[in-house]
Amino acid sequence: MIILRLGIYELIHHARLTLVMVLAVGIPLLCFFLLQAYHTGLVSRYSSNDKDFLVVQMSGSFGEFYGSRLSAQVGAELRSTGSSVVIPEIHTIVGTTRENAIRLRGIPLEYYSQVEEYKMVAGRPLLVGDPSRLAMIGSRLAGLHNLFPGDFIHIRDRDFKIVGVFESGTYTGNEAWISLQDAQALLGWSTDVSIYLIPDGERFKEGDTIPGGISIVKKGDSNTAMLDIFQPVINLLGIVVSSLGVAAAVGLASILWRLAWLQRRALAILRSIGFGKASLAGYLFVQSGAITLMGFLVGGLGAVVMGSLTKISTAGMSIQAVFDGSVILSSMAFAACITLAGSFVPAWWLNGLNLVELIRSE
Repeated sequence: MIILRLGIYELIHHARLTLVMVLAVGIPLLCFFLLQAYHTGLVSRYSSNDKDFLVVQMSGSFGEFYGSRLSAQVGAELRSTGSSVVIPEIHTIVGTTRENAIRLRGIPLEYYSQVEEYKMVAGRPLLVGDPSRLAMIGSRLAGLHNLFPGDFIHIRDRDFKIVGVFESGTYTGNEAWISLQDAQALLGWSTDVSIYLIPDGERFKEGDTIPGGISIVKKGDSNTAMLDIFQPVINLLGIVVSSLGVAAAVGLASILWRLAWLQRRALAILRSIGFGKASLAGYLFVQSGAITLMGFLVGGLGAVVMGSLTKISTAGMSIQAVFDGSVILSSMAFAACITLAGSFVPAWWLNGLNLVELIRSE
């Protein structure tokens, strides 16, 4: 305990240097927190759906996300070849700029609740028999534009009255849902749609193709493909953040080595009266741990504040930082690596020095 108290005393005695090191460690930890939190938010919003449906779409398109365009004849062919349920939907992004872009979904009112899980947080859902020009919107879209049931949302030069706000826990929280007929009229598509949903395990299976450049994929594959697009960027940012962590560990090791060198004679005397090599390692470890702990708190608090104030949104997509248990644990592991790396080298160096020479030093 004596040598541990000595380590803490040295940090307090060199308060300004300690503060600088706390910031040097806290900044990489802040970046790591944010990267993990945004990645978790991305996965939670755009992960695959577990519904037992297949998606019929134009080959090479992100049908569930950006949509494609299929004729009503495709739906008739699906029914004639044995699909018990064929559900048409429209998926697209409308708007002229990034600021007014809206993810639009045209849904058949008799089927959509069987396909997508959601809960109403305000108002009511769309119902069979509802008049035209009604919409229900996701909670994230509602929050972004400060919309409530009874308000109007402007979609492609037409106003739709909002009857309800829903929460789904996925990317659909960014969408505005209107009836399929309203969507077809709005886009001028006549009877065309973006995709068809059919039950899995019947006539068609994942990977099948239909003449005319039409493919069949698992529901949620478009979302998985979107995650794959973002993954290289996340990997690159991970390398950058890891490099910052290495730099912080090197800087921490250098500072602790300098502090230990200033106390070399006192530490040598403690060794000579019975304190072992583990005690000296503990002296450095408690300093490294204290600095990293403060950096962890600074970085974590900064990440929470920045994550709550910053929302990444573009072209109808939005990603928000999610600070769950996995983010905290991975950040703690990252901090532990900095702590160990920052204390190992000076501890190894200190324990390799000659005690007699250290005691004689002035």
